[in-house]
Amino acid sequence: WDAVQAALDGAEAGINAEVLIAHAIEALDVDALVNSAKKTGAVLVAEEHQRLGGLGSSVAQALAAHHPTPMAFVAVEDQFGESGTPSQLMTKYGLDAKSIVRKAQALIGR
Repeated sequence: WDAVQAALDGAEAGINAEVLIAHAIEALDVDALVNSAKKTGAVLVAEEHQRLGGLGSSVAQALAAHHPTPMAFVAVEDQFGESGTPSQLMTKYGLDAKSIVRKAQALIGR
C-alpha cells in the first residue's frame, strides 16, 4: 500500500501516476503493463523483495520485448533482512511512500 500512498503523495508533487498491483510474477498482465507504459512513458517498480530476480526483472523483460520504456526500481538492494516494525523496515530499505516518490521524481528527471 506504500505504492498507493506514494501515488497520492506524488500527485501533490506534480507526478501523475498509475498504480498496477501484481499479485504474482507468474500471472503478470503484460497487456496492462504495456498499456500503462504507453500512457505514462516511464515505469517505476516498487516491491518488498530483493531487486535481483524479483518483479522488476519480470517487468523489465516484458517491456523490453513489447515496449521498451525508461524504468527505475524500489526494492531491497542485496541486503539481509533485519528485525523491526513493518513501518521501520519499509523506511530502512527505502520502500516507504517518501522513497518511492523520490525515485519517481528522479526517473522523470532522466
